[in-house]
Order: sequence, then structure tokens, then C-alpha cells
Amino acid sequence: MKLFVLAVLIAAVSSNHGGTKQQSNETPWEAGKVYRYEVKSHTLARLEEGPNSVSAFKARFVIRVKPNGRMQAKLENPQHAQIHEQLPYERVLPDDLKYQPVQNLDKPFEISYDGGRINTLSLPSSFSLPHENLLKGIISTLQADLSTHRTINGSQDNYDKEQKQGLFRKMETDITGDCETLYTVSPVASEWRRELPKFASEEDPIEITKSKNFGHCHHRVDYHYGVPSDAEWTGTAHKPEEVQFLRRASVSRILGGKQGPIYKAETTSTVQVNPHMYGKQKAEVHSHVHLELESAEQDSQPEWEKPEGNRHIKNLLYSMSTKQIAKHDSSSSSSSSSSESYELRHIDMEPKQRTRRSIKVSKVGAVQNFINEQKKRSHDSSSSSSSSSSSSDSSSAYVNDEMPSSNEPAYAALYMSPQTHTDKKQNSMNAQKLLQEIAQQIQNPNNMPKADFLSKFNILVHLIASMTSEQLSQTSRTIEAAKSSNNNIKADIWMVYRDAVTQAGTLPAFQQIKTWIQSKKIQGEEAAQVVASLSTTLRYPTKDAMLQFFKLAQSPEVKDQQFLNTTAILAATRFINMGRVNNDSAHNFYPTHMYGRFARRHDNFVLKEVLPELAEALKNAIQRQDSVKSQVYIKAIGNLGHPEILQVYAPYLEGDIKVPTYLRVLMVSNLNVLCGQKNRQARAVLYSIVRNTAEPYEVRVAAIHNIFISHPTGAMMQAMAEMTHDDPSVHVRAALKSGIESAAELTGPRSWELSRSAQAAKWMLTKEKFGLQYSLKQFDDGYDMEDDLEIFSALSHIGSDDSLVPKYLKYFVKTKNAGWNKVQASVSSYKRFVEILKEGMFYQQKSKSQHKYPSTKISELLNIKRDQKDPLEASFYIDIVNHQRYFTFSEEDIKQLPHDISEYFKKLEKGVEQHYTKIINQAQVSVMFPVAMGVPFIYKYKEPTLIHIQGKAKGEFIKPSKERPQYSAKMTKEVQFTYARNIDGDVGFMDTISNQHVSVGVVSKLQLNIPVKLDIQVKPKEIKVKAEPLHPEQDNTVVHYSVWPYSTIQKRDSLVPVSLDPNTKVIERQKKSLSVDTKFGHATSTIFHFQGYSYSTDYINFGTIFKSPDFMVNMAAAVSQQDLAMTHFNLRYLGKQSQNKAVTFTAAYNEYYNQRESGELGSATDQEDTSPNSETRRQAIAKRVSAGIKNAKATVADFSASFEGSHKADYVLTAAISKSPVDPKVQYAFFAGKNSAQQGKNQVNGVATIKLPNTNALNFLQVLDNDLKTTLQVDIKFNHNGNINMEGEAERSKEYTEELQKHPLAKQCAQDIARNNQYTHTCHKMIVQAHAPDRFKLTTNYKELSNTYKNYTYHAYKLAKYIGFWYTEVNPLKAVPEGKVEIEVAASYLDNTLDASMGSKYGYVRVENMPIPRSAAAAVAVYQPFQPQERVANYYTSHQYQPYCSVDGNMIKTFSNRSYEYTLTSSWHVVMQDEPQENGIGQEVVILARKPKENQQEIYISYKSETGKDLEIEIQPAPEGSKQPQVNVKTDSNKVSEGDFTIYWNDVEEKPLLEYYTQQDGVLMLYIEEDKLRAMYDGQRLVVLASENRESARGICGSMSGEPRDDYLTPEGLVDKPEYYAASYALNDENSDPKTQELKTKAKQQAYQPQNKYTSVLRSDSQWQQEMTATLSSEEDWGSETIYRSRSYDKQKGPCAVKQQVQYYENHGEICITTTQLPACQSHCRGEEYKIQAAQVTCRPKLDQQFRSHRDHIKQGQNPVVSGVPKVKQFKVPTSCNA
Repeated sequence: MKLFVLAVLIAAVSSNHGGTKQQSNETPWEAGKVYRYEVKSHTLARLEEGPNSVSAFKARFVIRVKPNGRMQAKLENPQHAQIHEQLPYERVLPDDLKYQPVQNLDKPFEISYDGGRINTLSLPSSFSLPHENLLKGIISTLQADLSTHRTINGSQDNYDKEQKQGLFRKMETDITGDCETLYTVSPVASEWRRELPKFASEEDPIEITKSKNFGHCHHRVDYHYGVPSDAEWTGTAHKPEEVQFLRRASVSRILGGKQGPIYKAETTSTVQVNPHMYGKQKAEVHSHVHLELESAEQDSQPEWEKPEGNRHIKNLLYSMSTKQIAKHDSSSSSSSSSSESYELRHIDMEPKQRTRRSIKVSKVGAVQNFINEQKKRSHDSSSSSSSSSSSSDSSSAYVNDEMPSSNEPAYAALYMSPQTHTDKKQNSMNAQKLLQEIAQQIQNPNNMPKADFLSKFNILVHLIASMTSEQLSQTSRTIEAAKSSNNNIKADIWMVYRDAVTQAGTLPAFQQIKTWIQSKKIQGEEAAQVVASLSTTLRYPTKDAMLQFFKLAQSPEVKDQQFLNTTAILAATRFINMGRVNNDSAHNFYPTHMYGRFARRHDNFVLKEVLPELAEALKNAIQRQDSVKSQVYIKAIGNLGHPEILQVYAPYLEGDIKVPTYLRVLMVSNLNVLCGQKNRQARAVLYSIVRNTAEPYEVRVAAIHNIFISHPTGAMMQAMAEMTHDDPSVHVRAALKSGIESAAELTGPRSWELSRSAQAAKWMLTKEKFGLQYSLKQFDDGYDMEDDLEIFSALSHIGSDDSLVPKYLKYFVKTKNAGWNKVQASVSSYKRFVEILKEGMFYQQKSKSQHKYPSTKISELLNIKRDQKDPLEASFYIDIVNHQRYFTFSEEDIKQLPHDISEYFKKLEKGVEQHYTKIINQAQVSVMFPVAMGVPFIYKYKEPTLIHIQGKAKGEFIKPSKERPQYSAKMTKEVQFTYARNIDGDVGFMDTISNQHVSVGVVSKLQLNIPVKLDIQVKPKEIKVKAEPLHPEQDNTVVHYSVWPYSTIQKRDSLVPVSLDPNTKVIERQKKSLSVDTKFGHATSTIFHFQGYSYSTDYINFGTIFKSPDFMVNMAAAVSQQDLAMTHFNLRYLGKQSQNKAVTFTAAYNEYYNQRESGELGSATDQEDTSPNSETRRQAIAKRVSAGIKNAKATVADFSASFEGSHKADYVLTAAISKSPVDPKVQYAFFAGKNSAQQGKNQVNGVATIKLPNTNALNFLQVLDNDLKTTLQVDIKFNHNGNINMEGEAERSKEYTEELQKHPLAKQCAQDIARNNQYTHTCHKMIVQAHAPDRFKLTTNYKELSNTYKNYTYHAYKLAKYIGFWYTEVNPLKAVPEGKVEIEVAASYLDNTLDASMGSKYGYVRVENMPIPRSAAAAVAVYQPFQPQERVANYYTSHQYQPYCSVDGNMIKTFSNRSYEYTLTSSWHVVMQDEPQENGIGQEVVILARKPKENQQEIYISYKSETGKDLEIEIQPAPEGSKQPQVNVKTDSNKVSEGDFTIYWNDVEEKPLLEYYTQQDGVLMLYIEEDKLRAMYDGQRLVVLASENRESARGICGSMSGEPRDDYLTPEGLVDKPEYYAASYALNDENSDPKTQELKTKAKQQAYQPQNKYTSVLRSDSQWQQEMTATLSSEEDWGSETIYRSRSYDKQKGPCAVKQQVQYYENHGEICITTTQLPACQSHCRGEEYKIQAAQVTCRPKLDQQFRSHRDHIKQGQNPVVSGVPKVKQFKVPTSCNA
């Protein structure tokens, strides 16, 4: 039986064809015969329209078959031709091609074959590598291997030798790679004779077809760089998150006899790609090789002589060098299509250990499974645990060329065309010549698009990339002299060269930059900008390069320069992450298919040399309390993205080392790189933080922001959705809801997994609406279809507790053709940040007045102690166009900022000059690989961008002082600003016969050119800007935009841009979709010319461009064509034709208080003073608009534009509004005038009056009882006779009133009112709703208007007709008389719709159910003291834009929307108290309230302003018989009005300090410093409005943080009962209530302190680990591919029994030790009944002394305890031990 099993195993192993080389009897070749084939091949590049660029080759291929698998072959009469024209049939070449002979390609060579498979070649040494590859392409086409060699086992694979039919897969090597090939063998139709007329008498042939699966290759020969993540180009995108970037196919067809010969063979390779990576048009490279048998006869000729110096070619793979690639052959028995690597490397290189991932095997029988399991075990022993990426880097084992050295360029990156590595001395000369041209062109931006400036820069980068270190050093020495030159051209030569070296991306270029920095040739900001680009431009992340970069960042020369040091550290760590830590980018972004992995996968230099140094630097910075460095090192450690950073952050996140919350937030935020790698440990840490409600909300929200990119599981997502209902933090609830909601709406492939998990949880979210100021996570993508640009964006912010402005904000956006663009800003306290700036820039004065209850006294009485705030910290991060910059600030830096600004203005007084030129590539993508003909396909995408600023400035700034408390500034500035950007996508191939680059492509150009001189003056309430062209008499192209598709055949390494090459043909269509040629600006005598055309269908309907609701998508779409076609637009300023050469813009603003003008507003009249910026006119309009209004406040705004020159023209607009809280009228007036020397004077004047209804401020039921009607009268006069008169009214309808009465909130409010609580939050909402009119009517009469104005009525009619789409009713017969327009609107605020109708002489139009914003009622309400903008903003911010607090009958509603029951007593209670920090800026506020009687409330207010003014106000209920409360004011300000409206004047700021009046309903309205503090008081209740005291307020109204949970905090700590909370703020004085004092005492006793409890980072106790390990079964999958066997190291021999022993293993530079003891048997015992048990292990580098000691102790039988970040591994452990 055992012999039988052994025989079966041997047979099974023998049947596994993976490593067995078999000689096949099936061969199409017959020894002793000579075969002559006609060869025709061609490769073409084409767009979907336009001419094709073609390279054609033909020859006769003679094959002489010799015995023993040997052939002699040669090409006869090889010829080559090129075509550059439109072909009638895309794959059929014309017959009249002009072929030219190809030299040195007709020598004989030998082929070694096995059956139908080609093994090796022997070529003459005189054959060039391009010729070798051409031959390989021809020979690959003849390969037809029907043997079982390297077949892939699968139930669907079959072949019948007798029938000559079958379908099977095998790994096959040809010119395009060693890839899975699908063979199909089948009969052919009877018509085959027409195809093979010469062999019509032979027996029926068979047809063999082959199709390559490039997604499954054991070896690839290609070069790639910069390919976006998730962009599939090697095969077909199968995963939902993948995007098909490039399509590639190779199909062969062979007709041959059943026993040979091959009559006809052809291979077609097709590659298709979007030139711009998006859009409708695709470029295609089509390569076709065709061989047809002419004759097959006996070979009677002697053998050809072998040329001397033959070189042996081991396979058909495309060759990059004469060093041969040895293929370590192995085949797969898997039916999987996953990509595997098989090691191919130069035969003269020592083999290196490489690892490829394990693959899951199909169940093909127990024996085969046994064999596969043995393979898996031997293979898994080398699995890695050092990588954070879940994807395999198996494909990175391909090695096709020598690894680039630090002194040599990477020649493969140029064209992937084999070439001798010669030293081209002309490169330096050519580069200098190009630099001269480029620098000259920068001086004249008008000619830059035509001269193809940015394409020349790309050529310059190409030249530099081909230079050696010696060449580059020599060139640099020549150019560096221009660095400090005052000559603009020489300075630009240096800056362009510097940027070209930066963009080259080669190791010699990196060495040159390193030399510049170390020698301080570049330093400071210039060096920082260079280094910022290196992380994404360096193409070869070798270990040496990464370490050099990191050491450069830490070198003394760099550390002394703060901005350079910061930038270098971040750039270096990002480079290390992309090239080493992140397997996805290490494999996909860099050319690993050409060189193999640049840093050995298991080389732990990151853990040994990089991370420890950064961790130590962070530790030292925190110990020194160096905020700037701490932030930098936190960012740098996060940039690494290694799982071990969790261990570095752990002491700070867990609270073992105390750091400010701000730094903990940054640590969590900077886990984003690790999370982006889908690291499960990071996800677990983040989820734990999110769930920990004892963490500060900022840290939890930061975790929420990152957990979405770590792909949370469905269970996590649903748990987080449930948290939106009951989490104590409103910020956490808001962030979770917004994140899940927006993620569920994503449609792009890259977001598929996130979107699916979010959709599974969306239905669980709370219905609560959160204000926009709360924390947010918002995703959006513009994905519509495959051709779209696909813009993905995400907005994250952490809301502030002391401001509506977030304390952390991050926005990032990504498109198909570019990487991430990110902007991030953070500050520990925005309010404190503003205060520090104000303290340094503005003068302030403290009041020394003595008040009864000042804020300091309240703090002493109640023991209010302000929390010791952490030092202010801030940062700004920008990662745009591959530029990563990070600026960090400490509190000292921010305090220094005003001084730095002052120093800058001091320099400005003397004049400063600026010359800045920067050219960068926003994106670079290269993909190259061979096609069927043996030539390389080449795709290159570049996006070069120029920013050029040249100018000078002079000015001054006058800072506010005690004598002059207002600021002023003026500046004169000359600036030449140029922005240019090309999008250049080129698709083609290298014609290696003619050494020419054959391609098609699309170039899109955008340029903005602004040469302007500015004169700016800023005064209080006035700004004036004069702008004029820098060169007034020149014409300037302001905006240029063009798109031009092309086809070209260009000489290799040409120095001429494609657009200027005479061989280039521009692709145009027959008909333009848009053509425009117009001049405008004649009225101002400043002429602009807009001219251009486009063939693109994008411009047929502009609505298709701006179709997205996302602003960023629309902006990108405007300059990103979907239908790529010839386009050319220019906007030019015509200086020669313009008579006016300058324009002055002026804006002025004035306020006039307490106006008491008699009379009436009257009708509109003409203005006599029409001059620009007239103070006289503003005063006159203010007086007129205030006529008839008591104590009016008039506001006037004046705008003017004066065009200066020989045809001077002035345009003026002045508008005014006047109103008073004690008068129902609101009056408006405006004047618009034009004074032109050419067109005379014109003006339009208008006046309007609105009469507002009486309102009720505090009682909703009384509001409903009042009629709410507003009237409007408007009179507009046009010049002398034209007139428009409008009359309108707005009212609340009876129907709307009834709807409000039935509303559920109205019923709740009525119940509150019944309990004497009139201003609860519910009642406030209903009061605003009740003050909104819902019926509007406007009648317009006009006469003697020009036809232009009359046409407006027609356009209004047409607009109304179409605006409602299917809601519209139109009746042309129902018209109103000429000169009249009637409009009626009925709004439904509960349904958020409106119905509108308009009648004019053109007919009647009615629009129904038109949607309106939900905030419409708040916008139109006539309710004071809330302004319309405040009411609307409150709707979207949960009433936190303008918070209010109400102290009602027995209910208090806090600023942060907490409502609790409490009745005031006779004790003074602190309603609100705030005081600035010592020497800080801000107001001192105290508001006290008490109830001496049940229905009477008394108020005390103490207020001290920033300008030193003070108020002390006592308010008591109105005496009997009066409605006016008693107000007693003590102040150092003057009373300027009394009676109905009392005003106290602030003479420092020249505006009211205090205003108050009593409404008709008896409610006192009180305003302090206008809107800084407002109050409503009716004798029984108080409502306070404030917004500048966020988070710093104290009292029964809460802290104004926006978090209701914060309104439980008293001076003694947290209390849970509302009566304790309110009583804690009661004063103990002569008016004290005993019961209140008793409550206060109890509150003090029961108060407890808030305490943060930090989250543990991946920690487990030993007992839990043991219990968890014991319960795990062997069937549970913990994601480990390796199973380790347990072992006991006990040296004492005894009875065999299971021992408990800590285990260890060593793996690729690491020592891993289990955290628990595992069952094991001693060496003299045998284990039985093994099971698989999971255990946690901790790994450290082998150099770690502690772990080496632990290992030695384990070997001695001890059981050491280890700690660290654990991971789960599987162990094979025995259940019993026997001797």
C-alpha cells in the first residue's frame, strides 16, 4: 500500500509541468527543409481622427531547419518605410510605399527550438540591440507551442492531439513578456484556400490563435513612472476600485498544417490610452507582424558560415542591454489570474532572495493539494511582516536593466530603446542654448504660447536627465555665475536651470542639488522650494538615495535653516514612504519592472536608521516644549507611514507623556498616510479613539477624519452610525453623520469599498440636523462616466469651541491626471489667535472705573478660575502641484507676527524688488513596453507649469495709536505676473530602424499674463485702487487657451518642440463648433479683443461644461476638454487702440447716526454732484434718505470707476439706507451715473420706502393675533423723462396663520407660554416663522423708457416662462396694458415651495411649486433684534452664528441650546460673565438677574469696552401704569439722545456705546456697542444676544461653546442637576435667598471634576491574551500566510509532557517573540494531534539588544515577557507529547 501511495505521489509530481522541460515531437518544422516567408510588419500611432504616423518593414525571412532542434535563418532584402498621412483603412497600408534598405540586418543567425517553442538565439555581434528586438518580434510570431510545457492546470484547459482541437492556457515567452497565453486550436472554414492559394492542394490546415493575458505575467519588460494609484495598465481592471488607465491586447493567428508547416502567422498588438488620461478621444498604437509562407522545399545548400563573435540570446524577451536575462523558469498550477513574479535577472549577477506572495490553490484532488501545501510551507517560511501594504510587490522582481548609479543617468527612462551609454558632450551645449531661448521668452509672455515655451522646458529636462554627474557638474559651474546677476535674463537662466535639474529626477541631478545645498549655493526659501519637489520627482528610490536624502535633511547646513529643514525632513520621509514603506507606491509609482525593487523588501533601514532618529528628535522637542519642532517631527513620522509609528505615538496618545491636546490631534491626523495604506492596526487604534467618549472631542474627530480612508468594516460603520444618536459630543455626532452620508453618495471606482460600507450604515443615521460650524467630514466626487476628469475631493474640519471658524481645516482634491492637492490649517485656539494679532496691531485702553459688580469681583465671589490654557500653536500645510510645504508656529512666533509685518512695511518704505521664476511639473507619467514588432510603445504625460513674478513695490502703513486710533496704508506696486500651464500627452513608439519617435498626442495650453501697475490707498472706510498697464502702448495677451491634437514623426532627441517641427501635422475637423471675434470696452475707451474658435463639441452647449453641483469640478471642466479637438482662444488688451490708459476704483462707506431730518423722502430727482467719490453727495443722500424718520441711522456706500485718458469716463454708484428702531419706515435711495467725454452724461436715480408692521418680540401667540403687513413704494427716474413706479405689499395670510397655529411646535410653544415661559427655543423658532409674510404683490408702472429697458420686461417674461419647467402655466392672451407689470408670489414655508405669477403686455405666466431654500422664512421675516443675515445663518448653524440665552419664568435656555428648569430667586444670579486675560484684549461683561418678586425680574449690567469706555446699567420693571421699564445708566460717555430712543456716544470709535428703546409691546430693546451685546427685557424675562464671548462666558447662560454638555460645568466642577448648576452662580450678598444658598452648598459638595481618559494603543493584558489564544480554533483565519511550529527549549530530560514555552522566530532582519506561552514538546519527545493556534507576537530588528537577550533566554528555556505593537501569527502546537 505504501508503495502504491508513493507511486501516486511521484506520478502527481511528474504531471506538474512547472519545472519539467520536455522535448515535444509536435513541431511545425521539418529538418532538412528550407522555408521562405514574406515578412510585412508595421506599427502605427493614431488618434480617432487625423493622419496616422506609420513605420513599415518588409523582408524575406529564410529558415533552414537543421537536426536536433536547430535552425539557421536570415532576413533577405530588409526594407523600411514611413508614412505620415490619413489612411483610408486604419490597418491597411497603401501599396506605393517608398521603402529604403535596412543595413546590417541580412546576416545569418541561429535559432534553437523545441517543438513549436523557441528557446534561444545566436546572433552575430554586429547586430544592434534594436535589430535584435526586431528579429525577436518576427520570430515570436512563428511560435506555436502545443506541448504541455508550462501549461496552467484548470478544469477548462484541454487539448486533443488526434483531433487537433483544444483550448488551454500556458506561460509563454515572447517579445512582449513572459505571460499567460490562451491557446485555441480549431479547424478552419473551407474557404481557407482563398487565403492560401499557393497551398490549396494541401490538406486542411488548423488554426491556432493566441491571446495574451498581460494581467498575469511571470516577467515583464517595461518602464513606468508616476502612474496614479489604482490605475490599471498592465492588464484588465477587475477590482471595483481599479480604473482602466491603459488598454493593451496582443492576439496571434497561425494557419498551419497538422504536421506543419506554418503557412501564415500574424500577431497584432494594440494599445489604447487617453492622451490626457481623460476625455472621449483615445490614442492608439497598433503593431502588426505578418508572415506568409512562399515556399517550403528541401535544403540542399551547405550551411551558412557562422559570423565571428556570436552572442547567445537566452530567450525572446525584449532586450535592454547585451547582458542577458536568465529566466528562473517555473510554472503555475493555479487557475488564478492573479499577477505573479518569476525571477529574471542578469546571469552575471548573484541571485538575491526575493519573495512573491502565496496564492490560493484550487481543489484539484487530495494529492495535488498535498503537493501544493508542501510548496506553500516551504515558500511561506520567508513571508514578511515589515510591510504595511496589503498588496503584493511580487511583480517588482523583474530586472531588465542595470540599477541606475549615482553618477549615471537612467537611459531606459528616455525611450526604453537600447542604446550605448556614451558620454554626449553636446548635451551641455544644447542645454545652455535652450536655456538662453527660454530665458529670453520669459521676458515677453505674449509670445510664449506660440514659441512653445513649456515644451522647450520639457526638452531641457530631458537633456539634463541624460547627463552624467560630471556633465551636470560642468554645466552647473557655467550657469551658477548667473545666479546673483541683476540682469533679468541671466537670473532667469539660473532659475530655469535650477528647476529643470529638480524635475529631471535622476540620481546625478539629486547629487547636484545636494551639492548646491551643502555649499549654500541655494539656501533658505529657494532651497526649500527645490527640496519640496524632490519627493515626487526623484525616480529611483534606492536605499542609498533615501538615506542620503534623510541625512541631508538632518545635516548641520540644513538644520540651521528652519524652513529648509522642515521641508527637507518632510520631503525625505515622503520619499522613503513612497519608495520603501508603501508597497503600492514602491511598485506602481517607480520603474520596478525595469530594475526590480530599488530597496530590498526586507531591509529594515527605516526601523534602524530613520524612525528611531525621528522618534528621539520628537521626544527631545517635547521635553524642550519646542512647539515648532514638535509639530514638524509629528508630521515627518506620520509621513513615513510605517506601522511602527503607532509605537512612537503611543506614549503621547496614552498620556504617559503629557502633551497639549493640539499635538495629540496632530498625531492622530498624521496617521492618514498609514491609514491610506489600509493598515488594520491603525484602523483599530482610530476606532478605539472614536469610541472613547472620555477623549477630548478634537482627538476623536481627528480619528473620524482618518478612519474613513482606512476602510472601516461594515460593523464599525454601523456602530458609528448608531453613535450619531447618543454620543455626548455634538462635534462627534456631526462629523460621523456628514462623513457617512457623503461617503454613501460616492460613485467613483476608487471609492467603491467605502461607499458600499457607508450605504450599509446610512439608514441608521440620526435625523438631527447639525450646524455647519460643527465638525465635518465631507466627500464628493465628480465621477460620471469613464471619460470624465473624475475629481474627488474631501473636506475635513474640527469645529472650535471658541469660534465659528474651525480650529482644524483640511481640503484635498484629486483628479485622474494629477496627484493629491492638499491644503491644511490648524490652530489650537482661533479666538486666542485673533486676540494676539489684535493686541499686537491695534491700540487698546482699559477702563479704570469702579463698578458695583465688576467681572473681577464676580470671579472672586464665585471662585471662577479660568482653565490654564495650553500655549497657542498653529500650522499651515500645503501640498499643491507636487510641492509639500509645512509652516509651524508657536505662541511666540504668532506674537512676533505683527512685528514682522511692521518690519516688512519699514522695508517697503524704502522700496523692494522681486524677481521670482518657478517651473514645476504638476504631474509626470511614463509608460513604455514592447509591442509585436519589437519596438517600444511610449506614453508620456507631463504638466509643466510656470509662475513668474517680477516687480517692485513701495509704500507705508500707519499703525493705530492713542492719538490716532485708526489705521491707513498706501502702496505703489509694479508687477508682471505670468502663469502658464501645458497639459502634454504623447502616445506613440520609437521607430528603432530610423531612430525616430513616431507619435500622436494632444497639447493643451493655458496662460494668464497680467502686467499692471497699482497704486493702492487704504483709509478708514475708504479704499482707492488705481490700475494701469505696465506698458500702456503695447497690446498684451491677457488670457490664452488652446488645445491642439497632432501627429508627428520626429527625430530622436530633437531639440525642436513638436509644435515647431515641420513634420508635425495638426489635426483639424471640417466644421467649427464655436467661433468668436469681438471687441468690447468701447464705452470706457479701454479696448479688449476676444477672439478664437473651437472644433470641440464641448462648446456647443456651455451647460454641459458646468453641469456639476461641485464648484471645483466646474472650474476644472472649464479648461479640461472632454471632446479633445483643435481650440484656440485669446483675450487681448489692445493698448494701441485704447484711449484711456488707467482706471481708478474707489469704494467708500459712511454711517450717520441720530439723524433728525424733517420732511419727506419724496420722488426721485436728479443729482447735481455726479463726481466720483463725492463726500458732499454722500452727505446729501444721507440727509434725504433720513427725512421723516425719528433718530435715523443712515448708511451710505459709494462706488466709482474712473477711466483716465483722452476719453475720460466716470461711472458712479451711490446707495443709502436709513432706518430707526423707533420708526416703522425704512427708506432707500440710490444714484447711478455715467460721465463720458464721448457719450455725455446719463444718470438713474431711485428712492424707496418700506413701512414695517408692529411686531411682538417675545410672545408667539400675540404675534399671531397681530396683522402683519408691509408696504413698499419705489420711484425710479431715468435721465429726464423716463420713470418706473412700483407699489407692493407683503402680508401674512390667514391660511398661513392657521397653518402655524396647527404646527406641532406651535402647540408646544403654547404649553410653554402657559407655564410663563414665552421664549423657549421652540417659541423662538415659531416667532421667527410668524414674522415672515407669505403673500407678496408688486405692481410696476413705467413710461417713456428706452426700448432697451422695455425689453427687460420681455426677458423677465421669458425667464418666468421657462424657470419652472413643468410647473409653468402660460397664457399669452391674458395680457395687461402697455406700461404695466404685475407680479404676485405666494410662498409656503412649511413645504418650502412658492407659486408666482407675472402679467405683462406679452401675456400671463404662472409658476407653481417652485422650490425655495428652507431658510426663506428666516430671510424675509420682519423680526428684531435679529438681523436677516443672522436669522439665515442661525438656521444653518443651529443658532450658533448669533447665540441667544433666555432667562424665562421657570426655564433657562443657554447659548449652547441646553434648556433646563430653574426659577430665579431674590439672589443675584450671574447670567453671563466674561473677562479678558491679564493684559489681554476684549470686553469685560457682567449681567446679573434676580427676582425680588414672583413676576418681576431685575437686571444689572457692567460693561467695559476695549477702548476704555464703561457702562453700569440697572434695569427694573416698569411701574404700574407704564410700559417702559426703568433704566438707570452710569457711564463716562455722553448722552446724545433721549426720550423714545436713548443713545450714549463713544467718542473714541465715533459710534454709539449704548442704545435702548421700548417697543409698543413693552419690551425693552438694549444695544451695547451696536451688536456686540443685545438684550430684550419685558419685566419678567430677559433674552441676551452675544457672540464675542464664545467659550469664555460663565453663568447660568452657559459657556457659549456650542456644546450643550459644557453647560453643566460650575466653578466647583460638573453637576448633574439643573438647580445645582444655576444656584452655583448665585451671589452671596445682602439680597441672598437662603434656599438658593443651600442649593449652592449642595452643588459644591456633589460637584466632580471633568477628567480626560486616554485611549490605549493596541494593548492587551496577559490573561486576556491567554484566554483568547486558548479559544481560537485552527479554522480561524487571522490573515497570516505562515505557520510556525512551537518548540520547547527545556534542556532537562524528563517524562514527555506538554510544556508551556514562549516562542520566537527570526525573519528577514527581525526577531519576533510571542507575548504568551504556547504548548510545546521537548526535543526528545514527539508531538501528536497538532492544531493551529493563533498567538500575538511582537517584532523588533535583530540589532535590538533587548530582543537578542530575550531570544537567548528563550533558548535557555526561560519565558521572558515582551511588550510592543503586536500582530497575530499562527503556530502549529501539539495537544500531547510522547516519547
